[in-house]
Amino acid sequence: MIGIYDSGIGGLGIFNAIKQVLPYESILYYGDTAYFPFGSRQPSEVRRITTEALKKLAKQCTILVLACNTASVNDLDYFREQVTVPVVGVVPVIKTAAALTKNGKIALLGTTVTTTSAYTDQLIRNFAAGKTVYKIACPGLAAAVEHHNMTEDYLRTYLAAINDADIVVLGCTHYTLVKGTMQRLVGPDVKVIDSNEAVARQTLRMLQQSGAMSSQAQPVYTFECSGDRAAFLEQIKRYAHL
Repeated sequence: MIGIYDSGIGGLGIFNAIKQVLPYESILYYGDTAYFPFGSRQPSEVRRITTEALKKLAKQCTILVLACNTASVNDLDYFREQVTVPVVGVVPVIKTAAALTKNGKIALLGTTVTTTSAYTDQLIRNFAAGKTVYKIACPGLAAAVEHHNMTEDYLRTYLAAINDADIVVLGCTHYTLVKGTMQRLVGPDVKVIDSNEAVARQTLRMLQQSGAMSSQAQPVYTFECSGDRAAFLEQIKRYAHL
């Protein structure tokens, strides 16, 4: 079984991508909604909360997907040391953006933690040297998606900051759930990209390497959360491709 962990519903885009690539694998999705949002918490607190959840999931799963950029960019190596199963993280696809940009200008949208992290800066140095990367913190955007009260006008306030970038990187899994709306708002000359498919492919590779692939005819999809279950399940119906 694959375990997917996020602070809320953000990882559902990754759930959908993994379901496509690995149609025979059962998936346990855990949204730690009692602690949402991670982007406004201290890194040490995110580390503690995430470690506790991953250890519990590791008892039931053969591989874990940490479907949260905020947690991944700060502590991915640490989390891998805490459990005995492989952990796939999600980080901004700066390398892909650098390969796709035509004018050398990239906009990265993420939480304050992600856009200011040393790991993100290292990604930019390693893979986008010579490119201009606008790092745009979007406080409140993940919460607007999580609670289904995001408006197009609200999105426009952040998209206005992309300036002349021709590639927009979604550096928070919650943002991927409104990717279609973002793409429509920025127009055809700007490409909006995310990590979902790359994470799904990496999950496939790691399962193959570990010999833990499943061939269940009817996989089981389970959704659990630590907060308001009714609200969580409403969002599952809205965004999960079941």
